[in-house]
Amino acid sequence: MKLFRNIMIASSALVLAFATSCEQEEPQGKGDATIGFAQDTYVYKESAGLVKIPIQFTGEPKSYPITFDIVAEVEGTGVKIEELVHFTQTEGLKYAGDPEAPAYLEFQIFDNQEINDSRFINLSIANVNGAALAGTGKASIELADNDNNPYERLMGNWVAKASDGSTFDVNISGGFSTEEEDVNFEKILVCWGFGGQMKDLTSYGGKYTPVKQPVWYLNYNAEEEILSTKSGELMANIWSFNGIDEDVEVKFAAGTPTADGKMSTDHDYQIKATWSEDMNTITFEKGYYLVATVWGVSGEYYGYWMAFGDVVMTRK
Repeated sequence: MKLFRNIMIASSALVLAFATSCEQEEPQGKGDATIGFAQDTYVYKESAGLVKIPIQFTGEPKSYPITFDIVAEVEGTGVKIEELVHFTQTEGLKYAGDPEAPAYLEFQIFDNQEINDSRFINLSIANVNGAALAGTGKASIELADNDNNPYERLMGNWVAKASDGSTFDVNISGGFSTEEEDVNFEKILVCWGFGGQMKDLTSYGGKYTPVKQPVWYLNYNAEEEILSTKSGELMANIWSFNGIDEDVEVKFAAGTPTADGKMSTDHDYQIKATWSEDMNTITFEKGYYLVATVWGVSGEYYGYWMAFGDVVMTRK
């Protein structure tokens, strides 16, 4: 009996040692990966266009890739999800563990150009392999209407045409970044174009490299349903002009032609503009020119650089 007892103890020790060895062979931390949304709610304007919501991962699975599906359902009734958004992919999504190749839910938001309450889409992560859900694995998307606010509907890409037949591209926005939009309390429309090339001008090089995009501004009056040019600064950058020995600054002005064929400029007058009912045309006052005037850094006025009269802008 004693011999049998010793054999049982030795066998138990061997089994314990084998189990312990197996546990140690498996890398620590493997298999505790989780998957979820970074936020519980996401809010986008109908005009947001293409959107990417990142999927958040923590830990590390026993093996890659982590695969999963996204289930999307409209909250309430009366509208189908395909009327609101188009998802690039919702099934068979993968994450291979490369931070430079993240997994995300991509979708295009449709702008219906009708006044309506916010619509909500509920998201759920489903059919996960290789990870556990972090929390509920759910989130919601609010699609906020933008059609009751002409200020936002005027944003986008436009082509401006002057009375002499010349054209130039204009992009209208509330600012070049989220930070600029957040501090734009006066709801001024930022217009990119006319004052220079619609691209990053910092690549020009040389002594007179611009330090800011060439922009001009439109005041927005919701009550009167009218726009007006904002006088003063057109560009913060400094340029060099032929025949002028000093650096100069370009500013915005309203202009009217004179009898001798020259241009009379007024830096206080705000040229008015109206938009069409379908929001696809902006028409500026007849008889006035959008003028870029040239000033010396000492305050001396040299004249104008470019002028476009009787401007009409149409949406691209």
